[in-house]
Amino acid sequence: MGKKYKLQAKHTDAILDIRRQKQVLKFVAATTLIFFVPIGINNILIGEIMLGAILLTFEITLLLEVTAIVYKRKGFFGHTLPLILLVTSVIMAIHIFGTLATYWVFPIIISVVFLLPIKLALSANVVLLIGCTLAALPHQHLATTSRYAFSLLATAVIAHVIVQAIKRLQKELRYLSERDSLTGALNRHDLQEHLENVCANYPISSVALIDIDNFKKINDQYGHDVGDKVIKQVVGVMYRHMEESDLLFRLGGDEFLLVLPDRDQFAAKNTMIYTGQHVEQSEYPEQAKVTISSGVAQLVNKESVEDWVKRADIALYQSKHNGRNKVSLYSGPLPSNKEKETSKFLI
Repeated sequence: MGKKYKLQAKHTDAILDIRRQKQVLKFVAATTLIFFVPIGINNILIGEIMLGAILLTFEITLLLEVTAIVYKRKGFFGHTLPLILLVTSVIMAIHIFGTLATYWVFPIIISVVFLLPIKLALSANVVLLIGCTLAALPHQHLATTSRYAFSLLATAVIAHVIVQAIKRLQKELRYLSERDSLTGALNRHDLQEHLENVCANYPISSVALIDIDNFKKINDQYGHDVGDKVIKQVVGVMYRHMEESDLLFRLGGDEFLLVLPDRDQFAAKNTMIYTGQHVEQSEYPEQAKVTISSGVAQLVNKESVEDWVKRADIALYQSKHNGRNKVSLYSGPLPSNKEKETSKFLI
């Protein structure tokens, strides 16, 4: 399911975000255009037609790929074709010109590590290391070529280690910025964006606003440490009964929003009834009795996310009004402008 990927795999393992990736790609394209086109033309003029043709073909494919990514968000060829042409041209240049061409390999190794996915970068650098070493060997003493190969290996290893450390740090920081520290549920940071994504990709979808019943009494009676444990345990129950595409947000305190893509209100209601039963049946610290109330609203065509969430809010109020530990569907008119202004769930 491609759309499910859009919802949950918002971030890749790239170091840069989309905007900065485009800026870097523009810089790379401009830099290679300045250096590689003259070199390619010069190689053709001095008789190295094959090498010159490969360099120019690389530049053309790179420019087409960058242009497609920057303006259409999708490339023509992917990374593979330009990378193959680049690696081939570098090895050929060393084979033809010897030591003079070996210095180009170092910035290429580093750039490959920073710009490409790890597996592709690793494969490319292995080929570069072996191919460039073999191509340089006829032009140098064995000891010189060995030192060259070792320096290439050291450059590649250091670049890979640094990039992976940066990616791990970014992943941790991203998790902290998107997740509630107590429960691990998503926080409100990207709530609006996720809801808009669901509206665009899943015209039949539902949201459920969830509230832990009488949570203040639990805090007052047993203390906030027990209250925190209860919240964590309730979230754990909800996660165990969510589908992979569902998104759970903690809005604050004991209030949560569950997004159920590609499910109508009746399927969402059944999910919440089932989840509520398991919440009630679970054992909690101090034998606390815990239930949840929820309000479910299905997306209406051309409806704003504010209206959608507000209708779930009204349905949640109905559940509380009916005695709590209930699941209610919104069945009234669209919320008025005044009601929309009172919604506390969207920033």
